[in-house]
Amino acid sequence: MAIIRFPTGFNIDDYLSSGLTSMVYLDSSSNIVVKYPHQVDEEPAIKVERQIYERFQQHGEHKGLLKFYGTVDSGIWLEYASKNGLREYIQTHEINTGQRSDWAQQITSALAFVHSVNVIHADLTCGNIYLDSNLQAKLLDFSGSSLGGSEPFVVVTASHKHSERDLKSVQADLFALGSTLYGIWTGKPPYFVLGLKDIEISKLFKQSRYLENKDSRADR
Repeated sequence: MAIIRFPTGFNIDDYLSSGLTSMVYLDSSSNIVVKYPHQVDEEPAIKVERQIYERFQQHGEHKGLLKFYGTVDSGIWLEYASKNGLREYIQTHEINTGQRSDWAQQITSALAFVHSVNVIHADLTCGNIYLDSNLQAKLLDFSGSSLGGSEPFVVVTASHKHSERDLKSVQADLFALGSTLYGIWTGKPPYFVLGLKDIEISKLFKQSRYLENKDSRADR
């Protein structure tokens, strides 16, 4: 059984969330978070994410991305998006058209900035978008992303991946952006209402067969 690792000065009471390679802890005194690898063999993913955030910082950052505040042990300090995940927020709140449009524009702008500094997210979904206290959308989780053409380390959601696109390409990210925008407007990923398996979704994408408006409707 794996032993949980904590950054210096943190314990289980500070726990916020976890992903495939890391856990996130809140420093309540400063209201920022530290992202820390589960195990030693997952430290390279956090190192890549640190390098990516350093690149963002060198190019002036973007309000659609979390602010980067440096490193702690093997982890990184990041801005705290206090409203948590966009996906969960959409599912538990009534959202008007104007707010959905704002989020779509914010994420599209953030992704354009990411691409401008030679980074490919490679796993863009509503699950990797969080909201701050002002409901500003923040694109996050770059631990599996491509930096300067490097291979991404992600398992891409089938409804956001085109089978013929190279994961480390702008085109692959744009395809995922389309599926993400669909999720923002409908509250569900593409094909969710049809109950299809991943392999069936991939086959439809390969055949360029996409959802029609009648297949899902956004809340008003």
